[in-house]
Amino acid sequence: MTNKQLTFAIIGVFFIAIMFLLVIVWEIRKSIDFQEKMAKTRPDDKQMKVEDNRDFSIYETLLGDDGREMVLIPEGVFTRGSSMGDIDEKPEQEIYLDAFYSDKYEVSVDAYNKYRKAADYVEVSVPFFQGDHEILKTPNFPVVGVSWFDAVNYCSWAGKRLLTEAEWEKAARGTHGLVYPWGNSMLPKRANIKGSADDYPYMAPVGHFPMGRSVYGVYDMAGNVSEWVEDFYDQFAFERLDMINPIYDKETKTHVYRGGSWDASKVNVRASKRFAATPGRKDAIVGFRCGKSAKKETKAVK
Repeated sequence: MTNKQLTFAIIGVFFIAIMFLLVIVWEIRKSIDFQEKMAKTRPDDKQMKVEDNRDFSIYETLLGDDGREMVLIPEGVFTRGSSMGDIDEKPEQEIYLDAFYSDKYEVSVDAYNKYRKAADYVEVSVPFFQGDHEILKTPNFPVVGVSWFDAVNYCSWAGKRLLTEAEWEKAARGTHGLVYPWGNSMLPKRANIKGSADDYPYMAPVGHFPMGRSVYGVYDMAGNVSEWVEDFYDQFAFERLDMINPIYDKETKTHVYRGGSWDASKVNVRASKRFAATPGRKDAIVGFRCGKSAKKETKAVK
């Protein structure tokens, strides 16, 4: 190859390299333009996410003996557990539940005090709480400082029972295994979780986050306070339970509670997340709601 040919070859390679770089720059520019376009439309997208046009009136309701509203959760199959979650959330599988009712709201301080007065029951107790203890007495906040036994006693007095763990999970995430009660992404103003971005450093009034309702219209199933359920805890319960109306009633040292609390991260308020504690535990993050088996003779109200 002559010097002249070599020069032309080098110029050709250099030209091709320049063209290649120009193509890369052009592609980057297209990507930037697309991101800028999306940024301009993002406020509208957020607004669309905030709006909630779901119709919860399709679900039958009734009043429990404590005068608190309950929602009918229809019979059928739903997805329990999570293949992406902790080991005690596995296996993810479809199970069947008979129809049942769930309290629409967590039991409030006011409701629990009415029970205490009627039944001459002991006061709640929270040994350790970093905030002002007067907060724990706020009537429309969820009651805390209740043991599993206290929750069972209240529900029995009200003509109800605690939800089973499977019932709680279905009421929280619907039939398709949603990550959170409202969907598969953590969104603002849906739940009272750790931090003050939701305007509440501790508990919030029950039902204060309507956008966070589950598909059945049940409130506060993520955050605010965790909730006792009926089942004893076993790490491998999902592997051992039946797939029809399961309940883990083999006695262990702990009971399950669900839902995360005002002190939980977004990971720990997932609808499939499981927690356990001794039944005598009382603290500022655990409350409860009641359930009831569906019966034809119950009088429904709209």
